[in-house]
Parts: sequence; C-alpha cells; structure tokens
Amino acid sequence: MGQIKVEEMTKKIFVLFSLIIYGAVLLAAHNYQVKSPDGRLLVTISTDKQITYSVKHDGLLMLLPSPISMQLDNGQIWGKEAKIAKVKKVSNNNIIESPFYQRKEVVDRYNGLILNCGKEFELEFRAYDEGMAYRFISKYEGTYKIINEQADFRFDRDYRSHLAYAPRGGADGNDRFNSSFEEMYTETSLSGIAENQLIMTPTLIVGNEGKKLCIAESDVISYPGMFLTRTEDYSNVLSGTYASYPEKMAPRSWNDSFYKMENYADYIAKCDGVRTFPWRILCIADNDIELLSNDMVYRLASPSRIADTAWIKPGLATWDYWNNWEGQGESGKTIDMYKRFIDFAASQKLSYYVMDSGWAIYEGNGASMTKPRPELCLNELVKYGEERGVGLILWGGSANFAADNMEEICRYYAHMGIKGFKIDFWEYDNQRMMDLLFKAAEITAKYKLLLIYHGCPKPVGLNRTFPNIMSYEAIKGLEYVSTGIVGAYDMIDYNVIFPFIRQIAGASDYTPGAMKNLPIGKLGWAPKASEGTRCQQIALFITTFSPIGSLCDSPTNYYANKESVDFISRIPTTWDETIPMHGMIGQYIVMARQKGNKWFIGGVNNKQSRIITLDFSFLPAGDYQMEWVCDAKDADVNPENYIKEIINIPSNRKLVVKMAQGGGFAGIIQKK
Repeated sequence: MGQIKVEEMTKKIFVLFSLIIYGAVLLAAHNYQVKSPDGRLLVTISTDKQITYSVKHDGLLMLLPSPISMQLDNGQIWGKEAKIAKVKKVSNNNIIESPFYQRKEVVDRYNGLILNCGKEFELEFRAYDEGMAYRFISKYEGTYKIINEQADFRFDRDYRSHLAYAPRGGADGNDRFNSSFEEMYTETSLSGIAENQLIMTPTLIVGNEGKKLCIAESDVISYPGMFLTRTEDYSNVLSGTYASYPEKMAPRSWNDSFYKMENYADYIAKCDGVRTFPWRILCIADNDIELLSNDMVYRLASPSRIADTAWIKPGLATWDYWNNWEGQGESGKTIDMYKRFIDFAASQKLSYYVMDSGWAIYEGNGASMTKPRPELCLNELVKYGEERGVGLILWGGSANFAADNMEEICRYYAHMGIKGFKIDFWEYDNQRMMDLLFKAAEITAKYKLLLIYHGCPKPVGLNRTFPNIMSYEAIKGLEYVSTGIVGAYDMIDYNVIFPFIRQIAGASDYTPGAMKNLPIGKLGWAPKASEGTRCQQIALFITTFSPIGSLCDSPTNYYANKESVDFISRIPTTWDETIPMHGMIGQYIVMARQKGNKWFIGGVNNKQSRIITLDFSFLPAGDYQMEWVCDAKDADVNPENYIKEIINIPSNRKLVVKMAQGGGFAGIIQKK
C-alpha cells in the first residue's frame, strides 16, 4: 500500500515537473498570437532558437510551425536566436480605393503584431479574414546583401496540390529561373511533387477539411520573386526559392529583344538601409469560389505613387499579332492595314489598338524603338486614331525598351500621342529584372503612358503601386494557338483552373475572342482558332480580369460575326464589384461583375456538358432582365452555334442553364 502511494506521488511530481518545464519552454519561446477580425484564423508565432509561425482556421491546423529567416552577408541570420525587444499590437479597418481593379473598393481589415527584434530588423504579421501574411522589415544602416531567405510552408500531411512547374525548373544552375511564367497546372499530392523542381506561385493546396490554401506574395520591390521547391527530406514542406543576383545582363536573341543573365553572384539581393521585404501570403478559403475574389495580393501592395490618375483609361483593344495582320504576315504591316485595325476599333468603340512587332526599324542585331518605320507615318496613324477615338499602344522587347534610353523613348512617344507600351520578353524575376519592371512602370507613369507586361513574371501588386500597369501575361493564354502549335496545351481545362490560382495574383492578359471555334479534340494544328464554343470565348472577357482586354481575332472575322463582337464590345474591363457565383476548380466557373447599374455574368465550362442552377439572390430588389448568349443545343458538335435572347430573371432569382462541352454563357443584366 505504501509502495503504491510512493509511485503515485512520484508520477504526480513527474507530471508537475513536466508541466513546469513545458511552461518554462513556452515562456522562453515567447509565443505570440494574433487572430483575424472574424476570429476564425489564428496565427501563433514562436521565438525560440528559430522563429516559426503556425496557422489554424476554425480550430483546424492549416500550417505546422514553419521556420522563417534571412541570412545576411555579414554572418547574421535574422530569425535565429532572435531577441524580442518589444511587441506592438496593430489593427486596421480602412477602405482602399481601387478604381482599376475587380472592385472599386477593397476592405483592408486586419489584426497584427510587429515584433521588434533589436537594432537590425522587425517582423510584421497580419491576420485577415481571408488569409495571413508576414514580412521582414530592415532597420539596418548601410549596405548589405541577402544570401538567402527561408520561407517554409510545412503541412501536417500529404495534401493534394494544384501547381505549375517552371519550364526549366529542374535544370542545374540559375538558368532554371528563366521562364515566361506560362505553364499548365498539375494536380498532385505534396509527396508527388518532383524534387527540387521549381514551382511557380501562386500555388494551391487542398488542406485540412478541404480548405483551400494559396501560397502567394506581394510588394516584391527590388527583390527576387519567390518560387517553391520540395526536397526529399521534407515531403510535406514547400520552401521559398529565389534566383541569384546576376552581375551582368546583356541583350540577346531575336533582334536583341531579350536579356541574357550572366555571372551569377552567391547572394539573391543587394540592399541599402531601411526597407521592407516582400509579404509572404497564405490565402485561406472555405471553398473554391472564395478564391475567385481574394484580394490579399492587391491590398498588401504599396499604395499608389500616381497622385493624378485621371489620364488612366482602361478599355478594350484590337490587336494584330494573333490573327497575323489579317493573315498577311509581314506583307500586312502597312499603313493601310494599320488604318483598317483603327477603323475596326472605332466602329466598335474600342479604346485602343495594340500594334505588335514590325512598326520599328530593325538595324543589325537590334530593333530600335526610337526609330519607327518612316513609310508607316506613325505620326499620321496617331492622328488618324485620335480623330476616331482610338489610342495606339506599341509593342517592344524588354532589352530594346529598358536600355539606357528608356526615358527618351517614353518622352518621344508621349509627345507624339502614343498611349502606352506592351513590353515583352522579361522572362526572369531576379532582383535586377524586378528593378527594371519597377523602373518601366515609374517612367511610363511619369509620361502618362499605359503599360502591359508580356512574357513576364506574375503580378505581385505593382499594379496597385503604379495603376498605369494595365495587365500582365504570365498566363497560358490564347496566344498559344495563334500558330497552331498546340502541343500539351489543354485550353478547356486551363480556362477553369487559372482563375482560381493565377488570377489571385492579379490581372491576366489572356487575349480571348476567337471567332473560329472547334469541337473538343478537333483543334489539332488549326491556326487562328479556339477549342470550345463561341459563348466560352465571349464569357472569358468576364471571367478573366484585365483592365486592357485585347480582342485577338481579325477585323474581317469580326465583321463576319457582328453580333458576337457587338456583345463583347459592351463588356467593361474594370469593375465596381465582383461576386463569384458558382464554380469548382477544373470543372466550371460563373462570375458576376458589376459596372454602374448593370451586372455582367460569365460562365465557362470544362469538357463535360452540365446543367446548373444560377442563383441571382445578390441582385437588389426589383425586376430584372438579362440579354445573354448561351450555347445552342448542338454546340457540342457545332460550337459556333449559340442562342442570343432577352429573358426575365425569375422572381425566385433562380435560372437553369446548360453549358456544352467546352461551353459557356455571357449575360448583361439590368432593371426593367
């Protein structure tokens, strides 16, 4: 009996000692917590030997303790053995005006913590209702280099993921970071991700209880963009990976339009003094459709640096490259052809004409953007467009544009009356290239010029900082079938995947609007055509967000399909509000977007025909009618066939619609 009491007492002492030790660890580690305003999201930060953070949502584990740090060239590692001098609680509940976005106002409501880690750096964490984010803040004086940044995302099990591999992501060395950021998505388990293969962000994880977790970044200024990788040792961990700093950049290839990176250093960024570093973001959604209106990347970007934005005019544009200058190629690059595109734009009240390659003189190995071809009389074309309400946007290569004469180019063409540039072939997101992207936005804004990035990194919020940035490519858009070289491009599946992932980052220059539409599986090598129905091509102008939306097909084809292009021409490119109505990633998507007193509804379907019931309960009280185009009964085999009609929105706000294989619908709703 006495022996039992001694054993029980020993156990109690052991348990008490364990609790004391555990409490001491917690005290030493200084765990800090911050909750989202709605109380559903909880971030726990631990500052033991290594700073880590973990995330729960509705009490469910989303992210295991994940280490974060920055390694400097002076031997310091911010985030290891950190001494917390002070912790500041912050909160915010403001409105960000966003006139060139998918909604005119973005709610900026969060709770946060700022951890003062001594003289060198701070760490800021924010918890929003739709995700969390953190960033390093340097208080360091003088110059220094970042050798590497640790940004781990550690999951508690082998979840499913939707991701896009970088095209050269498995190659050795820094050349693997060379990418136009235009790849198909792969669905795989975390353990099924190819080891050490670069993964582009945003990346989507299907987490605990089916919650959607999207890894993204924002406010990437003078710093490399973030890829992700998985290593063999940590099968359920994705780690931030960054391009090294290139000591030399030189023009290369195709009229010296591209840059070639040479002499990579052993660090990723040069820094000077006090600065903020990019936000590392984990978006969290209960279901797929919530991803379609996530604003985390936009709201975390630096505010606009353009005081007067009255000159920034979004709108639709005609474009010559996809249709190969009315099918005439090089021989079609004449003043008469250019006027034909301007006349078409004017007839449809389109705002712009994007003039692709061929308007400038090519000399030796380079194309000079300062020398338009004299026989085109560019001054005359500008005036011709102005008289008809059509502005001209000029295409160029990054190395041609971003050379030492960038300001000269902008000054010259702004004086001429050009409205902006579409600059191609960026193809890297190392620090030097990100600096060039920033400089291009800054100088074009100075001269009141619009800017479209092509062959570029994904958006990271710079379009908020410089709202003259109208769009980014970084998407496998319709350009991939402009030559008929389709390869592994599955257009129909891609169209119901990228809005849930890539479009979280920002605008997508997809360039839809093909008037030659082929049945599923019949695209083959047919150039200047799309797979799927006519209605899907129209609906993409609604489901895809781009403040300048380019119509890809030729004036001839649009004149022959006047009813379709008339409908497209009425679709705005920026919005007062966006409401995702229905959708499942890889299956279908239905978006509602508001402009003024009208609502625009777009539906896009995958390869399986389906019947869905639309719910219009978001409409205010009143009687409404919808003018819409929807797939005809035979659209599976004759995808150019559709029905256009005006219908009443039922009083119960429910409407049944059928979408064909690769089909869709588009509608314009207003009060009777």
